[in-house]
Amino acid sequence: MKKTYFMIAAMTACLSLPMLFTSCGSDHDDGIEAINTESSVVRMELSLSGDYARFNPIVSFHAWDLKGKGMDIRTSTGKDVNMMWDIMYEDSPFSTAAAQIKGSYSAFYATLILSNADAQDGKVSVQATVYKDEKVIRHPTLDIDIMPTDGNISIGYSPEEGFTRLN
Repeated sequence: MKKTYFMIAAMTACLSLPMLFTSCGSDHDDGIEAINTESSVVRMELSLSGDYARFNPIVSFHAWDLKGKGMDIRTSTGKDVNMMWDIMYEDSPFSTAAAQIKGSYSAFYATLILSNADAQDGKVSVQATVYKDEKVIRHPTLDIDIMPTDGNISIGYSPEEGFTRLN
C-alpha cells in the first residue's frame, strides 16, 4: 500500500513538471483580471462532483515564488506547508480542496489524479475557482468521461492556462 502512495506521489510530481514553467500575467489587456501582484492573496479551490469517490482522487497543489523557491501554502485543512500539498480521498474523504498563497509567484497550480484500478466507467465534474483578495476571478468547469479502459487520469489546472490533460 505504501508503495502505491509513493508511486502516485512520484507520478504527480513528474506529470506536473510541464506546468512549472507557466508564466503569470500578460503584456496585453484581454479583459481578464491580472492575478500576480505582490500584496494579493490568491486562493485556488477544486470542487469535485459526480462519480469522483469511485476513483479515489488525489489533489496536489504546488507554488513557487519569482526566484524559483517553494512558497508557503495555506491549505483548506488549516495547515501551512511549503511548496507542495497533497490530499488523498482514501485517507480523508473530500469534495473540495483549496490552497492559498500570498505574494508574487512564478507558478501556482493543482494536479488531480483519478485512479481507475477497477476498470469502471463514470463521469466527474471539476470546478476550479480562483479568488484574488476574496474576489472570484476565474471559475471554469471541466467534465471528464471515464471509460473502463482508462487507467489513471491526470488533470492539471493553473489560473493562467486553465485545465490541461496530463496523460
